[in-house]
Amino acid sequence: MRPSSYADQVYGHVLQDILKGVFPPGSRLPSESDLSDRFGVSRPVIRDALARLRLDGLVEARRGSGTYVLTTPSRSLPDLADLTDISRFLRYQELRFCVEGNAAALAAERRTDKALGDIIEAHEQFSSQVARGLFLPESDRRFHLSIAEATGNEFFSMALEGPNVSLSSFMNVSLSLTRSGSPARARKVICEHADIVEAIRNKDPIWARVAMESHILQARRRMTNGDLDP
Repeated sequence: MRPSSYADQVYGHVLQDILKGVFPPGSRLPSESDLSDRFGVSRPVIRDALARLRLDGLVEARRGSGTYVLTTPSRSLPDLADLTDISRFLRYQELRFCVEGNAAALAAERRTDKALGDIIEAHEQFSSQVARGLFLPESDRRFHLSIAEATGNEFFSMALEGPNVSLSSFMNVSLSLTRSGSPARARKVICEHADIVEAIRNKDPIWARVAMESHILQARRRMTNGDLDP
């Protein structure tokens, strides 16, 4: 994995302060100038970090007032990942939303019986493991890649796996958050997968796209919103 950018490092430091309660929800962050002095970086770097925090729904800018914290992620997040990587993980989710939503739709249109069998097998393996308290990133990865492969277009799989980030690296954090949550959260993830499988089984590309996009959005929310924890 490549080194994090200065903006990602600032993002991680601010996120750490939010998690520690230095900046609780509703509080105002220091000014760009103060943050620049505090972290020893330029104001454009600070602006990039704050822009990303806004896009991720963690803070909001109020005209003439400043930047305020909206929500606190899961308290267990620092134990699961380097906080300077979180911004990159969430940018990767944006890519997945575009790529995997389209992949699911094409898989519903093009899947062969064998491809459907591979998807179902991957889903059943993942569901069985979760029921036994096992949250294995490789099983989740296999499920998502089986859908990408069902498109018959190898570039979908290639788009999801690269030298800088991969499905496994994100899923390790995502599934760890699910494992630390309630049984209801784990069941919800399985139900999200099941909806995708049914849409592809029924050759319904619209349903497949919506189900996949919803699943990815929910995974993103589980990472950024600690209120979803039990």
